[in-house]
Amino acid sequence: MSAIKQNKDSVQVNRKSIENLRTVLMSNKASLYQSRSMIEENRLMILSNYAAAFMGNRQLANHNTDEILSNRLAILDAIDVATDVGADWIQAHYDKSTLDFLVHRSNLNAAVLDVSEEMATINAQLIAINEKIMQANEGVVAFNSAHIEMNRQLLDGALSPDNATAESNQALAEETGEVVETLSQCVEETSDRIMQVMEKSVENGEALIQNKGTINARRNSIMGNRSEIVVNRGRIHN
Repeated sequence: MSAIKQNKDSVQVNRKSIENLRTVLMSNKASLYQSRSMIEENRLMILSNYAAAFMGNRQLANHNTDEILSNRLAILDAIDVATDVGADWIQAHYDKSTLDFLVHRSNLNAAVLDVSEEMATINAQLIAINEKIMQANEGVVAFNSAHIEMNRQLLDGALSPDNATAESNQALAEETGEVVETLSQCVEETSDRIMQVMEKSVENGEALIQNKGTINARRNSIMGNRSEIVVNRGRIHN
């Protein structure tokens, strides 16, 4: 078989492999954007749940705590005592109630700090992710610039089939075949990873929906507490 015929056969094989790779790669691209869409949807739901749980439920619950302490102290103040022992009992319970709520506040502060530390770590990870995105963008720009230059050379005639030889064509075909083989393995691994990410995104989405339901149920409990607090306050002033 002549070198020219062999090169033609190699080119045909490479072209078929490249078209197959293109199909899988474009499918991966679509799946990646679908996956990213799911991730973004989950991220927005996370932020929504965070706002509802911390800025909403937490603040409502904390307000209830303050009102409960206020009611407690008002109840103690309203109790009539006729002896020093009774007065000491009132003061002791006044102090204990105040201390109980201070301990609760201290524990809650520690919990808030734990979450804040985790959020600071996550923010650092998000910054690193942004850096990776910017690096990838830089890679796209560099790739585009290189191939714009190649197009210019083709237009100017600097790259021309007139300068080709059977040997150079063979070398290019062999190089292309090696790239196809490497890329095929990479594409297969990427397809598997994409499916794993999409499955994880579905799991996350389901967990977030459950969280939202829990947040709503807890808000109902908080508002139920609020109603009882109002009833108790009414009894104090009666």
